[in-house]
Amino acid sequence: MKMRKLLAPVLGLSLMLPAAGAFAAEGTTADYNPELQTRAIQFTMGSKMYMVNGMSKSMAIMPVEYMGTTYVPLRYLAANANMKVSYDAMTDTTWLDTGLARYEFWTKGTNAKVYKVDNMRKGLNQPIISRNGHTLVPVRWFADQFDWNMSYSNGMITLTKVY
Repeated sequence: MKMRKLLAPVLGLSLMLPAAGAFAAEGTTADYNPELQTRAIQFTMGSKMYMVNGMSKSMAIMPVEYMGTTYVPLRYLAANANMKVSYDAMTDTTWLDTGLARYEFWTKGTNAKVYKVDNMRKGLNQPIISRNGHTLVPVRWFADQFDWNMSYSNGMITLTKVY
């Protein structure tokens, strides 16, 4: 009989203990949630080296400034943002696949200021450009389009995002 009287309170307390621990914990969600990670990509004007989360990498072409706009190579942005890039030289078309949408770019003529997202035409203030066979995009456009935080200081472009 005594065992039955103790069973209900013991079970009740055992169910409440994990919740009490959660309320007592201090810190942010990112501290306790391993799925949330920060990705940081840094480009330096005039350099073919760039950094991803503190690790140095190299690229075939460096960021450039063109008509007052800073451009970075799309392939290196995409590879480090979990996106894929493909290119067709016959049609001068570059595709960016984000996993959620497919972007289509051209670098010649008036099409350079137009792109498509899942076949819907959109316009750009600055053109998409090509240098030595590489597609470069305005870094501000990329940051705004894909919700990255961007800063620019002394020739260093830093893009960060929490996943």
